[in-house]
Amino acid sequence: MNTSAKTLTIGSGMEKPLLKLHAAMDTTALWRAVQLVVKAALPGSFVGLTLQHNPIQPLITKWTRSIPDGSFDSTPLTKYLDSHPRSRLVRSSDIFPERAKLVRSDFYRQYMAPQRRAHAIGLFFWRGRRLIGVIVIMRTAEQGEFTSAQMKLLRSLYPQFQTALRRLGSLERERSARGAFEEFIRRLPLPTILLRWNLKLVYQNQAA
Repeated sequence: MNTSAKTLTIGSGMEKPLLKLHAAMDTTALWRAVQLVVKAALPGSFVGLTLQHNPIQPLITKWTRSIPDGSFDSTPLTKYLDSHPRSRLVRSSDIFPERAKLVRSDFYRQYMAPQRRAHAIGLFFWRGRRLIGVIVIMRTAEQGEFTSAQMKLLRSLYPQFQTALRRLGSLERERSARGAFEEFIRRLPLPTILLRWNLKLVYQNQAA
């Protein structure tokens, strides 16, 4: 039975999952929080998170349950995104309006069918024209296609996920830059130390 539109809002039951989402400091914590948010919003869903796309195929994939690694024919998705640039919410039925074509697709056979899922939606996140991540939510035939109320809820959650992904990306770039700078300082032949504004030691190389 589909949940009524009145209950599909960001209410008190979403507060703790969303707090965990915005507190995530690494990919593992982000993935755990994404699962909690989706579980609170759409119980019984099968969830995936993909990151570091190049340009469509991801380097990092995480699923509610283990799925064998392997690429799939992303041509239908690529064509859809080319004609609908920077799409945010994309249902499997948007890419494959004909059910028969969906069932024959690589994505259905590799990801949906083994989990006994009949419907899927992807929340696509972008930096400019570059795809940086996708949250995949799959539902059973009994649960049915995503309703207008569920779509509205996912649209309201999209900015929450987007903010968390952007913040995590900034943290990772900061860590990478700091690591590169520390490596540079470490290689200097002269004793070198870095201090904060209050003279607290931040880093010192081996020569120091």
